[in-house]
Amino acid sequence: MNMKNLIKMLAVAGLMSAGVAQASVPADFNATPGVLFVNWHATAAIDGKANPMLEVRNESGDVLTSVHANLTGTQVVKIPSRTQGTLTVSLGEQSSDYRIPFGIGSGKQR
Repeated sequence: MNMKNLIKMLAVAGLMSAGVAQASVPADFNATPGVLFVNWHATAAIDGKANPMLEVRNESGDVLTSVHANLTGTQVVKIPSRTQGTLTVSLGEQSSDYRIPFGIGSGKQR
């Protein structure tokens, strides 16, 4: 198979999966060791259900934490202090990824 056909196949596969992508969580994320800050957008409270659960998963799909979402202002969510890599933050049917750089934390064993 030549490179041209491979690129075409990858493009078609990408277009097929684009329609099933989930909506993103209406928030911006920042992190420090042990804490994920969730800055809710103004539309989150309007569009959201009453008392939804916010789940944070690591790259392996393991749940790091599950808390009730405030949907207003800035919410502080505790996560393990050595969490690194890509986190998936889910709110009902909505999902967003946030990448925590590997430079956070000293890397020393306690």
